[in-house]
Amino acid sequence: MTGGRPSREECFAAAGAALAAAIERRDALSPRQAAQAAWRPGGPSVDEIERRITARRLSEGWQ
Repeated sequence: MTGGRPSREECFAAAGAALAAAIERRDALSPRQAAQAAWRPGGPSVDEIERRITARRLSEGWQ
């Protein structure tokens, strides 16, 4: 960015970098820790979220 308003491309690059960093932080958590962080009142239980995370990771080939 050279000053003033960022370009569209700079905005997309910054958003992509932020998303990649968030995914990296999330993926570093255990399924239980990720479920606890994702839980919201009125939503699925922590146990259900953990089950979904574990199933997704297994289907994606996580070890």
